[in-house]
Amino acid sequence: MFFWGTAFRATAIGAGHASPTVFSALRALPATLALLLAVAASGARLPSDRRMLILGAISGPLVVSLTFEGIAVATKLAGAGNAAVLINTAPFFAVVFASAIFAQRTSRTTLGGLVIGFAGVVVMVSSQLGATSSVGQTALGMFIALAAAAGFAVGALITGHAAARDPRLDMLGFTTLQYIVGSLLLIALAAIFGDVGGTDWSSPALLGSVAWVALGSSAAASVCFNLALRRIPATRATGWQFLAPVVAVVVEAARGNAPGLATVIGMALAIAGVAIVSLGGVELAASER
Repeated sequence: MFFWGTAFRATAIGAGHASPTVFSALRALPATLALLLAVAASGARLPSDRRMLILGAISGPLVVSLTFEGIAVATKLAGAGNAAVLINTAPFFAVVFASAIFAQRTSRTTLGGLVIGFAGVVVMVSSQLGATSSVGQTALGMFIALAAAAGFAVGALITGHAAARDPRLDMLGFTTLQYIVGSLLLIALAAIFGDVGGTDWSSPALLGSVAWVALGSSAAASVCFNLALRRIPATRATGWQFLAPVVAVVVEAARGNAPGLATVIGMALAIAGVAIVSLGGVELAASER
């Protein structure tokens, strides 16, 4: 969540020098190369089992291509506040899909924590809601944000399912496979729709923001999240996303932009929501024993 939370500022900087599609591709490609180097250096293995290859190939476009592109485009069309709120509906999609597809039971405590955490995110970004001028663009951006949230939730559930089916699954290798598939799709989209010629390739700000979101907010964050999915259900892991906006607020405060009272209240609600979601997971595990 630290890496994902710090991506907001870096993305805002990079978006001023490249189109959303190009920036998404620039975010994914170095992350993929870094993961491949990590696999080679650590002796990790890419999946070889046919089923795991299929699961990685399906989840890659969801957690990489759709998520990166959805965040970038939704922020541009609907505004940062609207995008941040709707992207953080992923935990709710995870609960719905987990129940519908895998028949997983979610405790009332966890559901309550999700509601409280999401309310905190809404309060935190409430000052930015509706900040765009075009109703049509805003509606399209909000739809894209919801699609990205749903796609990420499905991808997280697939990753958790893969880890549960094969306890020996190399998560670094599986994450790398997801990035290979996802980055190839983003590169193709950037070449066709990305306005590559309009990118300010010489900008140090663009290079710096790409370096951070690629290595930190993409590669490192995805490996950490996928490792968490080996130990806790996706419905709980995605609930921790409510902390990402909290980290973003802390980053802005460190830059001299002190948060207002509403933002502080929202941060407290988001943190409380995550704590309750974790407590719900503990209670569910205890009841299963």
